[in-house]
Amino acid sequence: MFSTIFNIAANAMSANRLRINTIASNIANAETTRTPEGGPYKRRDVVFSATDIKPEGFENVLDQATLKSVKVSAVTADNSEPTLVYDPGHPDADKVTGMVAMPNINPVTEMVNLMTASNAYKAAAEVVTTTKEMSSALRGIAERG
Repeated sequence: MFSTIFNIAANAMSANRLRINTIASNIANAETTRTPEGGPYKRRDVVFSATDIKPEGFENVLDQATLKSVKVSAVTADNSEPTLVYDPGHPDADKVTGMVAMPNINPVTEMVNLMTASNAYKAAAEVVTTTKEMSSALRGIAERG
């Protein structure tokens, strides 16, 4: 049973770590107007999906509830139109209009997403810590009894 809990928590931590890294990349590239693909940087987002977990052995018989874990399905690029900013002195400005295509990144939204992902990561880490403590306590009781 404890290994199932550890696997679920580890999957959550891994998925949220990727989300944190992706958000950090978005924030770092909020001013990037030129990419190898051409045009401004496109905001990335991590897509999660739930996966069934079937515990093995005795607990599978006792626990008929379907357990779910998380996995990363994809990292997608936001294909919405870039924000146009008037800056005729910018090297990537349109020569006629003076407009620069800027990434479609809102720093406030990214910071909220970062806090959410960080809190989810911390919650999964706390599950690991609590499970370890429970396992140790049960082991101690079993050794005494």
